Amino acid sequence: MKLKHLKHEVLSAFQELIGCRFTVAEAVSVYMASPFCSHSDIKPARQFVYRNMKRLIQTGELDKIGADGGWQKYRFTERFSARVVTARPPSSSQQVVLEASKIGGNLTERLNHQKLELLTAMGEAEEYDAIYKEIPEMREQIQSLYNNSRDRCSKLLGKVKALENLISLSAR
Repeated sequence: MKLKHLKHEVLSAFQELIGCRFTVAEAVSVYMASPFCSHSDIKPARQFVYRNMKRLIQTGELDKIGADGGWQKYRFTERFSARVVTARPPSSSQQVVLEASKIGGNLTERLNHQKLELLTAMGEAEEYDAIYKEIPEMREQIQSLYNNSRDRCSKLLGKVKALENLISLSAR
């Protein structure tokens, strides 16, 4: 069968499993621990690894060798070992691009979290303001809570701006 193209991150992660019996979960763990892993969540990583394992089974580079305790076990064939030996590692510029995309993804995830926190703090401040307008007698109790939520809004806005600046710099 014709060899299918595999991304370097798959080859480098699976290289550690040559000569071992492993499950899909073990392959995913090795992939997630790899410095070339391009997934931050387990579900898409598992789907990515399993898709590539199915391709390798089709090309005869990976064998199913039976279930061990309920989980299907796999083993790489000599054909895969030969492919790994001939595969060349990515250039340093490719590594920089991979690292930058991973960093950009982490920054974007962090930015989204900070934006959510900012919206929460803004909603809290608006609610304190609305309650104060309805029940002015509670001014002393509400004022410190309102001030704290406004301060948090300012700090979170600063964090959002910083992350947006970093993301725009990394996109250049």
